[in-house]
Amino acid sequence: MEINMEREEMTSLDFRFLVQELKGNLVNGIIRRIYQYEKKKFFFEIFVPTKGSFWLYADAKKMFLTQKRKPAPQEPPSFCMFLRKHLLGKKIKYIKQYDFDRIIEIEINGYILIFELIHPGNVILCDSFYNIIMPLEIQRWRHREIKPKTVYRYPPRIENPFEMDLNDFLRKLKSNPDKKIVSLLSSNLSFGSIYGNEICAVAGVNKDKPCKDISLDEASRIHKVIEVLKETPLKPVVYAQGAFPFPLKILENEKPKQVQEFSQALDEFFSEKEEEKTEQEAKKEVLEKEEKIERIFGHQKEAETKWERIEKDSRDSAERIYNYYETVRVALEGIRKARETGMSWSEIKNQISQEPTPEAEAIKEIREGDGIIVLDLGGKEVEIDIRKTVEENAEKYYEDAKWARKKLEGVKEAEKQILEKIEETKEKPEEKTEKEKPKKRKKWYENFRWFFSSDGLLVVAGKNDESNEILIKKHTEDNDIVFHADIPGAAFVVIKSQGLDVPDETKKEAAEFAAAYSKAWSKGLGTIDVYSVPGSRVTKGGVNLPKGSFIIEGEREWYREQEIKLSIGVKIKEDEADVVSGPVMAVRKNSDYFVTIKPGFKQSLELAMEIKNKLLIKAKPEDKPFIENIPLEEFQKRIPSGMGEIVEYGV
Repeated sequence: MEINMEREEMTSLDFRFLVQELKGNLVNGIIRRIYQYEKKKFFFEIFVPTKGSFWLYADAKKMFLTQKRKPAPQEPPSFCMFLRKHLLGKKIKYIKQYDFDRIIEIEINGYILIFELIHPGNVILCDSFYNIIMPLEIQRWRHREIKPKTVYRYPPRIENPFEMDLNDFLRKLKSNPDKKIVSLLSSNLSFGSIYGNEICAVAGVNKDKPCKDISLDEASRIHKVIEVLKETPLKPVVYAQGAFPFPLKILENEKPKQVQEFSQALDEFFSEKEEEKTEQEAKKEVLEKEEKIERIFGHQKEAETKWERIEKDSRDSAERIYNYYETVRVALEGIRKARETGMSWSEIKNQISQEPTPEAEAIKEIREGDGIIVLDLGGKEVEIDIRKTVEENAEKYYEDAKWARKKLEGVKEAEKQILEKIEETKEKPEEKTEKEKPKKRKKWYENFRWFFSSDGLLVVAGKNDESNEILIKKHTEDNDIVFHADIPGAAFVVIKSQGLDVPDETKKEAAEFAAAYSKAWSKGLGTIDVYSVPGSRVTKGGVNLPKGSFIIEGEREWYREQEIKLSIGVKIKEDEADVVSGPVMAVRKNSDYFVTIKPGFKQSLELAMEIKNKLLIKAKPEDKPFIENIPLEEFQKRIPSGMGEIVEYGV
């Protein structure tokens, strides 16, 4: 039997089997790493004593253990950072499926991590009493709301077919008389299309039969199949249509691949589909790029033809002026003398039309408003400027030819580069990845100074008057919190609150950041007062203020005597080390090794070398090569006012 369905998600029955397998593999495991890709794709590395590491994959529609790891993302999203803060190093105590729904709960030392694998998908971190700490997405429905500081509520309960006796099942048939039996099983009882078909096939019942026509014997057989499913042993298989926890009767004419674990089957099927999708997208991208480049090449070819024509035409005009020098000279002198005697242009035109001289016959048009006469020079009409000499007119055409030649050379160089790009796009994707590493896409906040707080919130600071202006005007929302040191010449620092209450620890870190990037550093001060206000109270006030200056309205919250210091560290990733900087506690949380600096008199280059050496001393042998490859300027540019000294360092 052919199933006309692309399997892109897992059903409640799949999760019933999967959870049993996950419990056996992951309970008592320690969460070591968390990665987030795109919006709703997650990888969790879970180390289980005596078993080793497992990688759990989850997205909006499916979950399984995978062998197909992806490279670590360049920059973890804020929700991923938040999960890391709360869950890294914590032990998994229990895993369960909620009822017969596509909702998986993982209990982790004081937390419950809930995966809603139903549209639109969500990941929700709760405390042990189901109070929501943070969801991946804030979501609202008529019957419930998913947002921080509320109690988590499940979606409306669906019927669990494994809790129905025969009478319950008969009542279900009676309440849906016109519905096909396969539709009832697929949607009302949440088995999904494939398993709905399978149950009908095993029970020997026509899947398209309306529920009102199902006999008692047929209903009994269907109910019996459901009961057997409850105790069916796990025998994972992979078909072309998908991965399943047991062989299917509806696919009995196809030979499945048998594997040891259900996750292995799911991983093989879905990861292969993902790879095919990625490959198709890569091919499409290459094709679109080729088409775009070829369009540009076509435009360049048109431009080449245009400039070649202009060069040839201008050079020919210049040469004709010299070849017919006397004709041009006499024509120019005749018109000038006529004007000097007071003749009007209409009189001049009339006189020329009546003269039988070669010069008069050569004049084809007079555009007195433009100061131009058009002469026929050997069969080509050439524009001559009345205000210039014969030589000046010829020189003007020679200059036009030179200018066109210069443009033509530029076009040909551009064509050469385009041809090289066309050749590059024709390379195989795998060849290209070996030759060049994809460029990291720059985030908006990377144009400023920034860090992620120990609570996972983004904090951004201006670098100068211009970036202060852009930060406040373009990137600061009313519910963000703005910090500024109580001294002229300081950076504005903004906590991006995402509409949530900002923890005190993040506020303290932002105040420390504002103190470091102020004039207090260059003055060699030890402490400085810092204040904060909501973003809605930082305005221009209708006054024409200098760039980077704003009016602070209303009361301020003060952070007195903030110690002036800054930490600089490195975070080791898959194949590189990134430099991070910020307040001490935030850098301690978000780096592998760090040092702390304060105002001092060592110049930035000397201090950068010292910072790098300190980090190398503390680094593990396997991490040292990554730190060695970091350019000194990466440390230099983070040193406030270009000077300072180290006060302490740690890991």
